[in-house]
Amino acid sequence: MPAVSVAGAAINLSVDAVQYESQITTGTITTTPTIVRTKTLDSVAFDQTDLNSTMSVDFLYDENAGLYDALQTAIAGASTVAVIVASATGTWTGSTMSIDGLDLNYDATGIVTASLSLTSDVTFA
Repeated sequence: MPAVSVAGAAINLSVDAVQYESQITTGTITTTPTIVRTKTLDSVAFDQTDLNSTMSVDFLYDENAGLYDALQTAIAGASTVAVIVASATGTWTGSTMSIDGLDLNYDATGIVTASLSLTSDVTFA
């Protein structure tokens, strides 16, 4: 099967069923299994006991009218968010993502961005 490449511009982010387009600049989804190593009589057994997922998303700051405000509201309410990252070839879904951090970044060029960190179970379909 030939490889399929997906341009970053094809990525859409939905938070609690509201879709945010054209403001995501970069993102990372990481899935890390927890592996327990057990010494047996004739070898070593490796068992996966957990699966940890994190998402990080950098996006253009939109003040109190969009994604940044929705995330601040979720943080203030200590609530989780449902996140869907969709591309042309697959979808990553986190139905109850906990917000680990929301940073505001600004520099001398005048472009303000924000960075979001999330953790929970993420599935790919």
